[in-house]
Amino acid sequence: MDKQAFLAAVKAAGIVGEGGAGFPAHVKYAAEAETVIANGCECEPLLHTDQHHMLHHAERIVRALDWLKEAAGAKRGVIALKRKYVEATGILTAAIGSRPLEVALLDNFYPAGDEQVLVREVTGRSVPPLGLPLQVGAVVANVGTLVSVSHAMDGQPLMDKILTVTGEVGNPGIVRAPIGTPLAACLAAAGGARIADPIYVIGGPMMGRVVDDAAAFEREVVTKTSGGLIVLPRGHYLHVNATQSSDHLRIRAAAACIQCRMCSDLCPRQLLGHPFDTHRVMRAFGTGAELSSETGKLALMCCDCGVCEHYSCPMGLSPRRINQAVKTALRAKKISYDGSREIDEARTDWRTYRRVPVPRLASRIGIASYVDLAMADLGEITPSEVRIPLRQHIGAPAKPVVGPGETVHRGDLLGEIPPDALGARVHATIDGTVRSVGEAVIIAR
Repeated sequence: MDKQAFLAAVKAAGIVGEGGAGFPAHVKYAAEAETVIANGCECEPLLHTDQHHMLHHAERIVRALDWLKEAAGAKRGVIALKRKYVEATGILTAAIGSRPLEVALLDNFYPAGDEQVLVREVTGRSVPPLGLPLQVGAVVANVGTLVSVSHAMDGQPLMDKILTVTGEVGNPGIVRAPIGTPLAACLAAAGGARIADPIYVIGGPMMGRVVDDAAAFEREVVTKTSGGLIVLPRGHYLHVNATQSSDHLRIRAAAACIQCRMCSDLCPRQLLGHPFDTHRVMRAFGTGAELSSETGKLALMCCDCGVCEHYSCPMGLSPRRINQAVKTALRAKKISYDGSREIDEARTDWRTYRRVPVPRLASRIGIASYVDLAMADLGEITPSEVRIPLRQHIGAPAKPVVGPGETVHRGDLLGEIPPDALGARVHATIDGTVRSVGEAVIIAR
């Protein structure tokens, strides 16, 4: 496998990290690494998207990981998934065959699929604070991304996504949808909401984005990083938590935080040895000192996993949302973290004992009744119109290369990476006519 040909195919197909923020894959895969890891741990409760990929596209995952391993010059190629995924483990092991790849099995804890947690589990090394896996010789790729990489090597761009649609729906399951499909169409494919006036979580229950306005939900579409849609009753714990104002969060932090350290002691970043003490950020925020003290800068190490507020805090406070608010304020003032980047190995000794069991977490956040719902194969959606955002990734928006009135076919290029910019290409996902071009390209059949 020629490395430059591999990277060119990934770039041409518009591949981005599908399990996270959407970092352009052709840039990430250009690095040299000791270990490449396929992440099939399905970090968030309720989501079954990665499991679907492993059950139905194992050969493509293995094929792409083998190519990535060769391109990165890596000594190890590892597929990591949870031990409880017995069927997927067997299918992947058979697909690996005689290839020099490994399978690593993790327990059912949250957040096992976090990139930095996974690197520690597989390699025994912690990524430095605010660092990248490459700093310890690792590259991590979501299994869904690897399926897309395999298609890219066959000349097919990224055009479709697999999503979990669950919660208060008529028929929970897995749906395949062209990028740009309205999420409302995905909901309809799952039998629609079975409750009146629901709210929606786009993504997973721990880190997903809450949409509680029906009109706003109608504007939401499937993107390259979409993984799930969860329907919940209005007033659910996750809804209330997501909609508290910053002023209310500050009042509660000042009045009710007892500095018990539970948010810090169970923090996945602290358990990797990072010098991150969430309880100290809470104290600074409660006293209005988050921007004037060194303590506030610690918030920049937060990975937004939500363990602190959804599991750890005995007072029901919101350390994650407070960390997010502090990070936003610090970045607005261009204040960066300038503290230690060293790993405190003594903190890592507690990792095994302070893992968060997923079943207990699900009970804490009020989603236990949805955990064991049967997942139907809902098939493929064929929308009459798609709205394809030109920015579905980290970096600059794609530059449109089509205009209103043009006829396009599925797979045609819609947006190109701007010169000398970090970005990803965007392609048509249905045949049709371009209706308009703005922040998104709208195509109607």
